[in-house]
This record gives sequence, structure tokens and C-alpha cells, in this order.
Amino acid sequence: MAALATAAGAGVVVAPTAGASTPHTTGPTGPVVRDGAAQPVFSDRAGEWTVKEAWVEVPVDSDRDGHNDRVHVRYARATAATGKLPVIMHASPYFTGVNDVPNHNVDHDLYDPGARSIWTSSPGGARPTAVQLLDPWTSKRWIPRGFAWMEVESLGTGGSTGCPTTGGVNETLGVKAVIDWLNGRATAVDAAGKAVRASFANGNVGMVGTSYDGTLPNAVAATGVDGLKAIIPTSAISDWYGYYRAGGAVVAPEGYQGEDADVLAKFVLTRANPAICRPVVADLARAQDRLTGDLNNFWQGRSYLADVAKVKAAVYVAHGLSDWNVKPSQAGLWYRALRAQGTPAKVYWHQGGHGGEPPVNAQVRWFTRYVLGIRNGVDSEPRALIESPTGINKAYAEWPVPGVRNRSMSFSSFILRAGTPKARMTFADDPRQTLTSFTNAPRRATGLAYESFPIEKATRLSGFPTATLKVSLAQPNANLTVGILDIDKAGRATLVTQGWADPQNRRSLWRTDPITPGAVMTVKVRLEATDHVFAPGHSLALTILQSDHDFTIRPPAGKQVQVDVTRSGITLPLDRPLP
Repeated sequence: MAALATAAGAGVVVAPTAGASTPHTTGPTGPVVRDGAAQPVFSDRAGEWTVKEAWVEVPVDSDRDGHNDRVHVRYARATAATGKLPVIMHASPYFTGVNDVPNHNVDHDLYDPGARSIWTSSPGGARPTAVQLLDPWTSKRWIPRGFAWMEVESLGTGGSTGCPTTGGVNETLGVKAVIDWLNGRATAVDAAGKAVRASFANGNVGMVGTSYDGTLPNAVAATGVDGLKAIIPTSAISDWYGYYRAGGAVVAPEGYQGEDADVLAKFVLTRANPAICRPVVADLARAQDRLTGDLNNFWQGRSYLADVAKVKAAVYVAHGLSDWNVKPSQAGLWYRALRAQGTPAKVYWHQGGHGGEPPVNAQVRWFTRYVLGIRNGVDSEPRALIESPTGINKAYAEWPVPGVRNRSMSFSSFILRAGTPKARMTFADDPRQTLTSFTNAPRRATGLAYESFPIEKATRLSGFPTATLKVSLAQPNANLTVGILDIDKAGRATLVTQGWADPQNRRSLWRTDPITPGAVMTVKVRLEATDHVFAPGHSLALTILQSDHDFTIRPPAGKQVQVDVTRSGITLPLDRPLP
């Protein structure tokens, strides 16, 4: 047993498999692993835990008060776990609640680079204060298994100083500083100002979290900080531009029309003396550029994908295929980049929306392998776990699922659901509609809805679809929205995936190129990552709109777009051709 414990790492005991005899020993002082997973060997009663707090110094002054920021942490361990322990960390801006904040108005015209701008921001609806947090019992999952549990209040929130910046580098450095402290590379004090050392920790850290709380693990992993061994980000952002923009268009997270980086910063600003952060939030409002929607240095500095090469932690990505708050490509692009460079990674896709972590046993085994260092076979298991529509999780060797390949087809190979098909189809904008509402009641005058012939054998769409549109506009601007939907035998359409673009960004996300009305342009619309099986008898619908009521800016109705159907097409990652 002693040799096994040493091989596994200091303080970790590898017990015999279930049913084998166990020699009499004193109680464990740290994690105990059996059958490849850390076991709950300590009490799950908070009264038998040791709980403390500290303020860790961060090498940044984001509130501009002349002093380094400090991040507030609470940490707990089973009192009986007296060894140096690995830490499971949950960093969040939400621990102390949130504020009611008005969103930006979205009912206004689009940007015209050739005209004098009269666009101004005015208050829209308020962002709801209900926030989906991690299960409050998550600490009871890890402390009984011999881990220390740590809650980190992101800068500008709760007991921390500094200012929230919606994915800015200061937020990343705030959490990174805590990992540095756990490894003896940073300093901290208690409430009395006395220096505190992380003597309880062995330096190995895993991070968990959902939504913003899952984004912070991605951000910190992208610094390559030593000591962060593994993360499990759920419904997490990997690129903030893709959270608030799409193809150059201003696009909202579902349910939060009009939200942007400045709104979210004010939403989570719960520190003492919040007024100190007014100049910082004002800078966010200017730099985010809701006017053009272009990519700029503000957004590039909030792309963890840009720094993926620095990631050393093992990453278990989890995301909902119907999550239109943090959209699926946030997970799909992150996972693809990690796998491409050989970083240990897995992905869990479920059928739901925002939230939905991997199965608990999968999480325990992930952290057992990469935080505790026990070789439990996780490395050789299938890389993808995908929930079926009936709620059954099935393992696949990889995602996108092996066997799919990109298949390109013209729109003219589909059947027009309403109206008379022509080589060039013109339709007007109606910002009251969505992809689903239009497809279920198509009117040729305000969009185009096509569908395939009925599918004969179950057909899987797995990966990143892309539409290529040949379009001309009757005016200098328009939104473009493209969706793929599943039409059942009764003719009802259900959204599968969607994407948006601003034709002014047809050449580059970094710049607006003016549009000459009547000129034909090529515009690519990248749809969100997906994994969907079309059942026999169903058909695949392809719908094109301009504005999308739930996501885009909603200009006055009536803008005209013409699509050259014969020269426009869609590339679909399918495992078999459409009929």
C-alpha cells in the first residue's frame, strides 16, 4: 500500500478494488482511490469541516485606486483530512448576488458607414436577477472525497476589490493569483491583515463551474498557470466576441436581448464602494462597439481560443446542444482546438439548454486522473459522450462523430416551402419573427424556407455547418440569419442550429466594408456547432431571414434582400447524403 500511495502522489491512498481485503490502518488523511475514482471517505456534514477565508493579492490595479487588487476566497476541508490536499475551485462573480441593470435598446436602425450616425443607446428591458448557479451541494461532492473546496469571488464582486470587466485580463489574473497562492507564488492575508499561507494545499488544482463560472476556468487555463491540472467547464465561453457578436452582427445571448459587456459588468458589480468602477465600466461601453459590431482589440483580448496553445490543464467540456445563451460553438471550437494540439480533452453534449454538467462519476474520474495523478484509464476512453433525445448517454470515439463528412449542396436542390421558386428570390425584413415561427408559417415575402425530401434512414448532422450566400441589398445594410430545422412527419419545425452575419463584414470581422445597393456579394454565415439525428420520415429545413427577433438588432421592417438561389449553398457535416 505504501508503494501505491507514493506512486499516486503524496497523501493519496490507492485502496484495493471492491471485494478485496483491506489491511487495518488508521483513518485516511487525504483522498482514497478505489476502482479508479476518489471515494467519499470523509464526513459530508459541514460541522465536521474546517472553513477559513483569505484575501489574495493580485498583480493588477483594475479599480485604479493605486493599490493592487485583492480577491476574496473561502476554503474548506474535512477536519479529519490533515494532509496536504488537492483543491477543487469554483470561481464566480455571483456569490454575493447581482443587480437589476437595464439592457441596451435593440429597436433601431442598423449602422450605415456612409451616413451621419444618429444612433444612440437608450435603456431597454432589465436583465432578470435570477441566476443559475452550481448546485449548492457541490462542496459535498468533493470534500468527502479528500479534496479541499475553494470559492473565489471574482474581482469587483463580493468581498474582493477591483472591477468586473466581462472577461478582461484582470478577472483572469484574479483567479490565477489564487492558484499561485496555493503554490507559494503569491501572498494573502486574513481579515486582520495577518499573512496567510496555503499550508493545507499540495498545489494541485481542479476547477469547476457553469456559465460565467465555467468561463473563468477556461480563462485561467489559457494562461498556462502551473498547478492547474484539470478543469470541467460547463456552458462556458471560450471567446467573448462570439458571445455578444456573430459574423460582425450584434447578437444577444438568448433571453438577454440588448445585453453587452458593459451591462454584464454592472450586473455583477457587488463589491463595496461600487462607484469606483464607473470609469472602468464606461470604458467597456466605449470599447465594445455596439455601433459596427466589428472585432477589435477589446474583443480579441477576451478570446481564450487565441491563447489555447498555453493550455496545459486537462479539459472536460460540457454543453447543451440547445443552449442559445452560451451558444454551442463556444464549446465546439474550444474542444476542437484542444484536441488539435493534443491537450487531454473530452466533450459531453446533452440535449438541454443552459447548464447541465457531465455525470458525477465522469467528473470524479477526470479529477482522479488529472488532479490526483492516478492512471485510471480515462486517457483511453472514448472522447465524446452525447445524450440522445431519449435521455441516454452514448460514448463515441470523437466529436464530430466519426463517419460524417462535409457535403455541399445548392439551395436549389431543396424544396421551397411557400411561394414559387425562382433563381433569384427577394424578401423583406420583419424583425418580429424567429426562425422557428417563420418556418412553421412561412410567408415568402419575409423570408425563405426550404426543405429536403423526407429522409429515408436516420441521418446525423455533427459539426459546424456553413452557408454561403450570393446576395444583393436594396439598401446599405441588413442582418442575415440562417437556420437548420428538423421538420417532423406532422410538418412541425424544431430548431437544430442557427447563425447570423452582417454583410458589411463579408471580407473581415475586423472592418466594416460599405455595401453598394444592388451589387452581388458573397456572405458566409457560420452556423453554431451541433449534433443532431434526423429520424426517418423527417426532413431538414433550411431557412433564411434578415433580422431575428430574439437575437439581432431589430431595425424598421421592410429592408430588401435578394438571394441568388442557384449560386447559394450550404455545407453540412453529415454521415450520409440527403435524399
